[in-house]
Amino acid sequence: MSYPNVIYGDFGDEKVAQSTKIGNLPLGQLMILPDGRKFRHAKAAAAALSAGIVVSTTAGVAAHGNVAASGLVASATTTHNVAGATDVYIVAGSVAFTKDMWADGYMNVQDDTGEGHVYFVKSNDSGAASTQIKVSLYPNDKIKTAFNPNTTTVSLRKSLFTDQIIGATGTLIAPVTGTTPTAVSASFYFWVQRGGPASLRTGATTVVNGDRVVAATATAGSVTVHTTATTATVVADFNKNTYIGTALETVTATEQALVDVNLE
Repeated sequence: MSYPNVIYGDFGDEKVAQSTKIGNLPLGQLMILPDGRKFRHAKAAAAALSAGIVVSTTAGVAAHGNVAASGLVASATTTHNVAGATDVYIVAGSVAFTKDMWADGYMNVQDDTGEGHVYFVKSNDSGAASTQIKVSLYPNDKIKTAFNPNTTTVSLRKSLFTDQIIGATGTLIAPVTGTTPTAVSASFYFWVQRGGPASLRTGATTVVNGDRVVAATATAGSVTVHTTATTATVVADFNKNTYIGTALETVTATEQALVDVNLE
C-alpha cells in the first residue's frame, strides 16, 4: 500500500513506446488521462504493432499448469512453501523454464492445501523440465496458506499485458487486452488502451454511429459490427457475448472508426 495503484497521466503520455519498462512500472499498471481514458502498461511480442488495432496476448504454456491435469507440483521439501514465504519452489513440467518468463504474471494455486489463492510473480529462475524451480513473489504477496509438500499444485500464467500480438483471425487464445494508441516496435513497452475514445481499424463492414463492435476475423486486429448473426465474423463466443465498445461515428469499411472502448 506504499505506492499508488493508478498513474494519472497527461495528454500524449499514452503515445509513449520504449524498449524498457515505462517508469519501471509493473505490467498491467493502470494509467488514466484527464479526460478519463484508461490504459494499462503492456509489452509487445516479437513483432511490431501498428496504431489503431485490437490486440491480445499469446496462449499459455500447457505444461506449466494452465490445462487440466498439468498442474506444477509443490516441492517435497517440508521447509519450502511455508506461510509467509515469498519464494515458491515447484517442480517444472515437461517444458523448461526460461529466466523471468513469468515475471509480472500470476501463480494460481489449483489444488490441495492453499488452493484458491492467486499470487503476483516478481521473477523466476531458469531450469530444465522436471527439475525444481524457484518462483519469487512480490515482497508483500506472501504465501497465505502453506502448501502441502509434493501434493499442492499450481499453474503459472503470464501477464495479460505481455507478449501483445495483433488480434487473431482464428480461434481466440486469450482475451482481447485492448487497442494500440500508437505504433509500437517489436518487444517495446507501451500503453494499451482499455477505456474511452480510441481509433480502431474496421473490417469489411461499414460501422455506423452507435453500433456495438467486436473483434473481427475478416482482418486481423480489426473490429466489426455485433449482430445476432455474427457467428462467422467474430473470434469465438467470447466476443459474441461481450463487446469492445460502441462506435462514435460512421465510417466505411477498412477505415479507422472512433470507438468508445469499454474493456476496463
